[in-house]
Amino acid sequence: MELQLFGINHKTSNVSEREKFIINESNQILLDNHLKEFFKEDIESFYGISTCNRTEIYFIGKKNIGKSVLKEVFKVLKISDVPLKSFYFLDNHDALVHMSKVASGIDSQVLGEQEIFGQFKSALKKAKDIGIVGRNLAFLSDKVIEISKKARTETNIGLNSLSVSGLALKLVKNIFENPNEQNVLVVGAGSLAQSVIDNLYKKGINNIKSVNRTVRKIQLDDNYEILSSSLESLHDQLEIADIVIASSSTDLPLIGKGAIENALKIRKNKPMLLIDLGVPRNIEEEIRNIEQAYLFSIDDIEKITQDNYGQRSIEAEKAMNIIVLQAQAALDSFINKASKDNINIQLEAFLKSLSIEEVTQFKQSKDFSELVKAIKTMKISDKDLNNFKDIKNIDDHIIESMIKNFFDNA
Repeated sequence: MELQLFGINHKTSNVSEREKFIINESNQILLDNHLKEFFKEDIESFYGISTCNRTEIYFIGKKNIGKSVLKEVFKVLKISDVPLKSFYFLDNHDALVHMSKVASGIDSQVLGEQEIFGQFKSALKKAKDIGIVGRNLAFLSDKVIEISKKARTETNIGLNSLSVSGLALKLVKNIFENPNEQNVLVVGAGSLAQSVIDNLYKKGINNIKSVNRTVRKIQLDDNYEILSSSLESLHDQLEIADIVIASSSTDLPLIGKGAIENALKIRKNKPMLLIDLGVPRNIEEEIRNIEQAYLFSIDDIEKITQDNYGQRSIEAEKAMNIIVLQAQAALDSFINKASKDNINIQLEAFLKSLSIEEVTQFKQSKDFSELVKAIKTMKISDKDLNNFKDIKNIDDHIIESMIKNFFDNA
């Protein structure tokens, strides 16, 4: 059993492919049930993460099982039109390094961005909360968080980097000379939407409306708050919006071509800027064909991520050196721990196979050297120890200590 992952990201695919492969809390439970039933003992546990740039699945499983797992994931999620070539498969040290790159922001579309660290921790916590993360995967994932913290705190990888919400603001400021005079509509009220609103407000853009599935209050400071309206008001809000920024969690687009065409008629063709930060997309791609409607997807904003890139890329190299070394140390620790746990299990199973007379004899004598010798020579009372071969490679005093602990608790 080894650490493995597969995934799809902004480097290997476009948003039209990524939006078809999304992992969330509800489908993870379905996947957990199916994978455990299908693969039996070949998979210990798994969990996934989906952001606007990637979806990845991490798991502990039998060697080279990744493509088989992906096939079953496709079956459960009813995915048929995302090509295999868009996916990458990694294991062991390469997998641990990649997970650390993701969590630290090195692998992000916006090099060094900080939001992904919180997203990674949140994905792991949710998976732990629903009980699908096993002991070994939890151990390695916790190591990823430790490594990522170290990479970020000991380098300037995040030097003046922009978050996804920051990029949206940068695009707005690039297009509008006086963005504070524009009416802004934010679709969604999740963490990304709130980050967008917060960034806009801090830059003096106050003409902000919000629509969401449920009515929510968004507090910006002690004196200013926004009360989101329901999705039923979306079409009315589009008619007055100069800028639309969408980041809602949805399976189907919330804003269609017809809605924008109708809004532009009411607006007498006054131009609209639409920024779609959602994966799956919130805004229909066909809107690109409408004059006076300017649509930017999450992939489009990659073109404006280059500020301070040179310095951050230098820091990224430093962070990578930390990650590679720390990942190897973490993997060595994991292997040693797994080996020790396995030996403990083997030794306990063997000791439980002893007869009552043998247990009594050894407990009374308190001399376990003969028992250790017997174990190391693979025989005791003609019992075959072929299932406990790992024990032979352990120092005698360690085995004796383990035996003493067993008999003390027997």
